[in-house]
Amino acid sequence: MKRNYILPAILFFLFLGVTSCDDLLDVEPQQSIDARDAINTPEDLQGAVIGMYAILGEPELYGTNLLLLPELQASEENLTWLGTFAGYRQVSLKNMTAENSEAQRTWVTAYEGINLANIILSKLDIMAEEPEERDRVEGEALFVRGILHFELVRLYAKAWNDGNPASNLGVPIRTTPVTTEAEAAVPPTRNSVAEVYAQVTEDLERAKELLPERNNERANTYAASGFLSRVYLQQQSYEGARDEANRVIEEGGYELNPTVTAIFRNDNTAEAIFEIQQNDQNNAGTANDGLATFYADLEGVGRADISVNTEFSDINPNRYTTYDLYEENDTRLTDLFYTGFNFGAITTSKWLSFGQNIPVIRLAEMYLTRAEANFRLGTAIGATPVEDINRIRTRAGLSPLGSVNLEQILLERRLELAFEGFRIHDLKRTETDLVGRDPETGDIDYVIPWNDEMLVFPIPRREIDASKGSLVQNPPYGD
Repeated sequence: MKRNYILPAILFFLFLGVTSCDDLLDVEPQQSIDARDAINTPEDLQGAVIGMYAILGEPELYGTNLLLLPELQASEENLTWLGTFAGYRQVSLKNMTAENSEAQRTWVTAYEGINLANIILSKLDIMAEEPEERDRVEGEALFVRGILHFELVRLYAKAWNDGNPASNLGVPIRTTPVTTEAEAAVPPTRNSVAEVYAQVTEDLERAKELLPERNNERANTYAASGFLSRVYLQQQSYEGARDEANRVIEEGGYELNPTVTAIFRNDNTAEAIFEIQQNDQNNAGTANDGLATFYADLEGVGRADISVNTEFSDINPNRYTTYDLYEENDTRLTDLFYTGFNFGAITTSKWLSFGQNIPVIRLAEMYLTRAEANFRLGTAIGATPVEDINRIRTRAGLSPLGSVNLEQILLERRLELAFEGFRIHDLKRTETDLVGRDPETGDIDYVIPWNDEMLVFPIPRREIDASKGSLVQNPPYGD
């Protein structure tokens, strides 16, 4: 999926009449026809698929927020938000309200993507005479539906391991399209966390079966396995996480790039399993959004809204920022950080260009997941934990280790995947509290429990109001 297809794809999607409403779960189509009736040919369906991928790359999702918001939630250890956008500042300071702009736009756009996936799934009979193509389209729609439900439940609900997932409120599951006023009038309710994870797993397992091994720059069977590995790891289901990661490593034909910078400087490299496709003309940054807009601090590029935290150990000798934890000769330190042009602050060089592709799943994550899962299970499927960790270390110019413990494995994961949207999710699944500087005084360390209510996003106020009370708000955001 090339980003130069995004404009016509979005125009196609707008024609369906499902994106112009204010509240996704209160959809009122703007056209007089059922949106499903706008798809009548295989070409129409292919256009809808392109539109579905375009939505994934929007700044509300993988174009920015699904990678930035988890890092801002764990900002104490990683970064400081210096920008003027109040929505991001609230996320960083853990004082969100039900009206938070980032919570609202991420929710709405994710359900737009889910709805388009459901429309596509409802029109598969158009491709009855092309069974292989039908399977591919079905797999792609299930993939998108699965990963977006997964991202929503991680942000807007308690973690899987926080209490009882069978009774904790998750997010609404949507498996049928909403295209008419009658369908939009059905009040939404929140499914349980366990139900959402079950739907995510079902969608991704089926997608894994249907998708081909190679699918140009779109989701393939190994992208589905990569996300399944991530889902299982979040559930602490280590056998599933290990086996899916191992499948990608052993069967996918991917290779670690020779340098730590290659994945962020080049598109669709040997390490990339699934990327958001961007170019200099079509990307989230051209609309004053995007990862490079917020992270970069170069002459003419970036707003320098984010600086990397350093020297945290002066207030707590037992805790360090991510930046402090790199070894001196680690190329992830020397090549992936720089001193900003505008303010002289340290920032990451993972996001330097508006038009660069955005890696969502890459091979390094699979090695790290397999290492952790094998260690926790006492197994050596595919490789021993130390062998997998040493692959990551030697690529970064570090000496191999003779053995590893869990702390070292989690450290390598933290260093390798920094600023890619993992940190708060890893803290929650490992039940690790946040420790940081008090935002008022700047010099008193404090603790935020890993399961603190303020680490769960609010259900957007507009969605609560539109549901007429059927959607239950997360505490502490009120009714």
